[in-house]
Amino acid sequence: MIQPVQERLMGAQYCTYRVGGPLDEPYLPTTLEEALAILTMVMDKKAPLTVIGGGANSIIASNGIRGVTFLGKRLMFVQQTRDRQFQVGAGMPLARVSKLAQDHGMTGAEFMIGVPGTLGGAIAMNAGAMGQETAGIVESVTLFNLETQTLETWPHEQMQFSYRKSAIQPKTMIVLAADLRFQPGEPEVIAALIQKSLVFRQQHHPKEPNGGSVFKNPAPDMPAGRLLDESGAKGWREGGAMVSPKHANFIVNVDKATSTHILRLMVRLKHLIKERYGLEAYPENRFLGDASDVEKSLWEELTGYAWER
Repeated sequence: MIQPVQERLMGAQYCTYRVGGPLDEPYLPTTLEEALAILTMVMDKKAPLTVIGGGANSIIASNGIRGVTFLGKRLMFVQQTRDRQFQVGAGMPLARVSKLAQDHGMTGAEFMIGVPGTLGGAIAMNAGAMGQETAGIVESVTLFNLETQTLETWPHEQMQFSYRKSAIQPKTMIVLAADLRFQPGEPEVIAALIQKSLVFRQQHHPKEPNGGSVFKNPAPDMPAGRLLDESGAKGWREGGAMVSPKHANFIVNVDKATSTHILRLMVRLKHLIKERYGLEAYPENRFLGDASDVEKSLWEELTGYAWER
């Protein structure tokens, strides 16, 4: 019988913004078998379910999360299945995926070395940088479909990867593992790309707790960070949340920020882009948990959609 974690866990422990209240019923599977057992149990008792991977692009409500929380960050198994191909758990940190490829003299994951978060989230949003994308190394994806209540394996073509998107529907599909296929590379070139990625992130991304890029780029040639920088948004604050002085498309937690502080600041930034450039900016972050009435209203303003748990 799968049991929830007995100790009291807080959302802030599983969110890189370091915000989030208590998790009512958290589970931390380490294998596909455990994950399947937990999800089957949740489906059987029809419990409310929230899924969190690395929490690198998530804002967790300060009120916490009611119902079951499936924490996937310990799904870190790896098994070589054939030449240059590995089955990797969705909870594997991206830096370790990059190192796995480098250790085997293979290319395609160098950009991941400095990216926070885990493989599952990178697949769902097709994370990328430096001319590389997660889609470039994904052979197939193993996921649990909440609608059909079955474990499914999707080949690359079914994933429909595009810019920061895939066919994964976060409300109904949970990435549990993926078969990754790399290409042979020159060790010197791989090492140079990894170093370039690390240096770029050290120079351009903040070190304070944050959730990565706040907004998707409003247009291909109009990056959100540049628009907000030109508009003077760096240093703006709402409570303990601040627009990073290093990169304007990052919000950092500088003084015990709450989920409400972050959402209020996001709304201000969205309005700034709209008023100055006439462009709509939509969140790259996602919001999870027991939202207050104020937070529901803020999220609707950010996304154009009514809040849904």
